[in-house]
Amino acid sequence: MRTGRIERAWGAEALQPTVGWKVWRVDNGLLVSVLYGDPWPVDEPLQASCVRHDHDAPARACECGIHAGRDLVAWGHYLNVGAESRVFGRVLLWGATVEGAHGWRAANARPAEIFVPSAVTADTEGLEAYGVPIHTLEPVGKLVPA
Repeated sequence: MRTGRIERAWGAEALQPTVGWKVWRVDNGLLVSVLYGDPWPVDEPLQASCVRHDHDAPARACECGIHAGRDLVAWGHYLNVGAESRVFGRVLLWGATVEGAHGWRAANARPAEIFVPSAVTADTEGLEAYGVPIHTLEPVGKLVPA
């Protein structure tokens, strides 16, 4: 496939994504927004919208958009509450993107990689539908030396 066809199919901005960190809740095997409970689609990018105002997301004067942290520390508090269903991972962000002190807010996002901590007891088998690498993390202190 030629580059021009890829750019038309995905949009040129999709080919230069920002990579950030995100925490999700797993519900019925799917990734779900921790704050709003919105499921992340498995077969297409998540597209942001503003539920408070009538404008495209993200907007500089608003908090709308798909949030992702520059590093995982920005989301640590979300991992501590409800640990039995919390996973985290890297996401690709593209389209309109607003950079902040701790990360970004973007118009579009897709998971790029998912990490499942050992504390998770929720059914995670459905995560394979996202078509990205899934890493199961072993408890600290129980790793087998290489």
